Amino acid sequence: MRGIIILLTFFCVAASLPVRKAPRFEDYAVQVYSGRIHRPKWISHEGSGEWRDKLDKLVGSPEVNFAGKYFVAAHSCGTECRYYTMTDLSTGRELAILSDFNAAEPAPKTREGYTYIPILVTRPNSRLLVAQYDIDSPSSHECRERAFVLDGEKIRPITGTRRSCTQY
Repeated sequence: MRGIIILLTFFCVAASLPVRKAPRFEDYAVQVYSGRIHRPKWISHEGSGEWRDKLDKLVGSPEVNFAGKYFVAAHSCGTECRYYTMTDLSTGRELAILSDFNAAEPAPKTREGYTYIPILVTRPNSRLLVAQYDIDSPSSHECRERAFVLDGEKIRPITGTRRSCTQY
């Protein structure tokens, strides 16, 4: 009987604890810049409509995709190698604040020793940046996620790392 009371108490207390929700993009809303776009210096436009970086790798078109005026671009540097750049499209100025999300040689590893590839999720009208870590575990495919916010010219974490990823 005592065991049942302990179990019931545990479940009642656990049920009453607040559930932490993932931050929402709309909670960090900003107005989107609509003036003249100043392209990054490293980008070139191909006749076929493609955009390429200085390594001649494909990148997205230079448009606001983060925090109202920034273009966050993912660059390939080989197999399972990726780095990110961030350009203020209102001025063309590069900000070197995304280097913590780069995955070059040697590949970054989790505390457990598994390699991972970071994938950044952004929105044009939000200062929220979500880093999803695609983990190469021998037993299964795993995704972890951590939320950050642009605070001035710094990226600041606002959550710990969760062991699941939100579908965007």
